[in-house]
Amino acid sequence: MLFYLAEPAALLGIALALLIGIYAHDGAQVLAARLLRDPSPLRAGRLTASLKHRVSPFSAVAMLISGVGWTEPIPMNDVWRKRRFHVAVAVLAGPLAYLLLAFVAIVGFKFVSEPFLLAEGDRLLEVDHADSFLAQLLLGMAVTFGSLLILSLVPVPPADGGRVLFLLGPQSPSWHRAHYQLRENNVGIVILLVILLLPVLFVSFPSVVGQLILPLLRGLGGIVGVDVG
Repeated sequence: MLFYLAEPAALLGIALALLIGIYAHDGAQVLAARLLRDPSPLRAGRLTASLKHRVSPFSAVAMLISGVGWTEPIPMNDVWRKRRFHVAVAVLAGPLAYLLLAFVAIVGFKFVSEPFLLAEGDRLLEVDHADSFLAQLLLGMAVTFGSLLILSLVPVPPADGGRVLFLLGPQSPSWHRAHYQLRENNVGIVILLVILLLPVLFVSFPSVVGQLILPLLRGLGGIVGVDVG
């Protein structure tokens, strides 16, 4: 995010998308869990306005530097094996919320960036608003929502993808040990920070999110007939 200080439209778009994305992600998971008869997330207070239990200090640093991060896992009732599929569905509601938000931002970008004809005397001039403040803000929001989606699907805790993997994966001792190392010893957080921060600090380091975000946005743009790349 710090690298966009000279681009106020993109910076504002990133900040708005992070704020909206955090609440939409948690709200979607809480609602999905409630529909699946699990009141645990609601009791944990994740529908409050506070950011305290939603974003960890590590994620906040990642957001500040790279413009994307992750939300803290929401407590759900996954004690019984028969409940784990329901929990996985509720968890995946979070990434789905990011996807829908990215699509909405792309649709907004399409409408505000479409060229239109302006009469000037006896001539018609085509005016292109693709570089307008609002268009760049919406594009920044789309990129951020898409990046949040990609990061959330990384298969390591505390990302949603990691949670689903260990919910539905085998329950062998080695699997439990791997889960313990990733979650309790914060190995998963280290992996997420490496994914996000190394490409920012070292330009030659490949960016997982950077390589996937353009195809994702092009795919969403293709649905509504807009070129975003």
